[in-house]
Amino acid sequence: MKFKPTVMFHGSVMQPLKVGQKAHYCQNGLWRSTGKVMRVLEQNNEYVKFETESACYCINYYDDGAGIVALAA
Repeated sequence: MKFKPTVMFHGSVMQPLKVGQKAHYCQNGLWRSTGKVMRVLEQNNEYVKFETESACYCINYYDDGAGIVALAA
């Protein structure tokens, strides 16, 4: 079994997360992307946990409820 580092921080996440696509998140005012999402482990109003090929992410949303950013279609 391959060990994957866990990345934990506070930030905003572009929703929805989709398996096979990159996750986009904002941390300290900078937008970043991850590798392709392999699976979404847990998601609620406080945080999201998901796994990519190289790492597991736990992103805690900001306390003001501004942690989820939805894509306008």
